Amino acid sequence: MTVVRIENLTKKYANRRGVDNLSFEVRAGEVLGLLGPNGSGKTTAMKAMTGLIRPDSGRIELLGMDPAERLPAILERTGCMIETPGLYPYLTAERNLRLTGRFYPGFDTGTVEDLLDRVGLLPYRREKVRRFSVGMKQRLALACALLPRPDLLVLDEPTNGMDIEGTAMFRELLLQERARGCAVVLSSHLAHEMEQLCTHAAVLREGVLVDRASVSEALDRYGSLEQYYLSVTQENGRNAG
Repeated sequence: MTVVRIENLTKKYANRRGVDNLSFEVRAGEVLGLLGPNGSGKTTAMKAMTGLIRPDSGRIELLGMDPAERLPAILERTGCMIETPGLYPYLTAERNLRLTGRFYPGFDTGTVEDLLDRVGLLPYRREKVRRFSVGMKQRLALACALLPRPDLLVLDEPTNGMDIEGTAMFRELLLQERARGCAVVLSSHLAHEMEQLCTHAAVLREGVLVDRASVSEALDRYGSLEQYYLSVTQENGRNAG
């Protein structure tokens, strides 16, 4: 089942390029890693997918629905982490999850402790979020994203600020979601992390899709995702020149 279908997505800003004719698909159980430097269009694509910005042109279909027409229904089945976590700093971790859960029909309050345990925050469930480190806030944001038992996860630099233990926890959780059949769109600067998490990779440069490949194909041909990224961007630069 195709969960994400993006066709010729274009979004331009007055002083910089967003994305230009971007197209890709993600099926259930696949994890697509978006690789690219800052300003390459990764966050713009994710914001367009989740309704945070309106594209200039192109087509987006998520879970068989058009976000322009059925965004609330899509978000009920989607977990998101985009840029700074939208948490309530003067509430506890537990209260943050309970409050966020109200946005999801059928939310079971009994899942809160389990989610806090899965992200390693159960001992801190009654602490106010304003006292949390950046990595702990990222853990809590991940728990919020998992609240609806999502069919789609959209994660922008989700391990920013996490320590080694946090990164290992995130890896385990994402592999569990992938095995469950959740589709994931993920961005990261860490190519080696993508090798362990992603089924496919897409390279973006200045808002343009340079290349897309399965991770297994990229590793077979280039040895690592880092080398894959460097090779295809260098080739693209030569062709552009």
